[in-house]
Amino acid sequence: DIMAGLGKYAGPGGWNDPCLLLSSCSSQLGDCPGGRRVTELQTRAQFSMWAVLAAPLLISGSVVHMSQADLETYSNKEVISVNQDPLGKQGIRVFGGELTKGASNVWGKPLSDGSVAMVFINTGDAAVDVTCDPQCFSSLGFGSQDRLDAGDLWAPWRDLDPISNLRFTAEALAPHGGHLMLRIRKA
Repeated sequence: DIMAGLGKYAGPGGWNDPCLLLSSCSSQLGDCPGGRRVTELQTRAQFSMWAVLAAPLLISGSVVHMSQADLETYSNKEVISVNQDPLGKQGIRVFGGELTKGASNVWGKPLSDGSVAMVFINTGDAAVDVTCDPQCFSSLGFGSQDRLDAGDLWAPWRDLDPISNLRFTAEALAPHGGHLMLRIRKA
C-alpha cells in the first residue's frame, strides 16, 4: 500500500523497492526451508505487482526448492518486459483501497509503446469481480471513444474480447491473491 504514493520518486536511475519477492517452494522436493510462506498464486500475484511497480525483481527463495510454477512465473518474458519497460514509470493504483485490509485493486502502468499494463488483484477472503470503469480507464489516459484491445500476460498473450465503453471486469478473482494481468492497447 505504501507504494501507491511513491510513484513520483521512481524512474530511471532510482527505483522504489517494496522488498524481496517471496516464492513458494516445492513440497515435492522435501521440506521448505523456513516453511511455506506463500502459495504459487500469491507468488504470481506479487510478481505481477512488482512488474507494474517497476520494482527490483529480487527473489528471496531458493531456486533449488522452487516449484515449476514459480520458475514459470519468474521467467515470463511478457511480465518481465513490463517491469523493464524503458519509459521507466511506476504504476499507480487507479481503483481500490488498502490491500492489507483485504481490498481489491486495479493498478496501471504506462509503457513506452503507448500501451498500458494493468493488474486486477483481490486480497480479500472471498472471490470477487473487480471492475475498471470509465473513470478508472480515463486515469490511464484512455478517452470515452477509445476501443481497446487487451491481452492476458499470464496466458501467452491470450487476446480477450475488445473493450468498449471503457469498462472491463476481471471476474471471480480468487481470494488471497487472485489476479489478472493485462496489456491494453488502443485498437
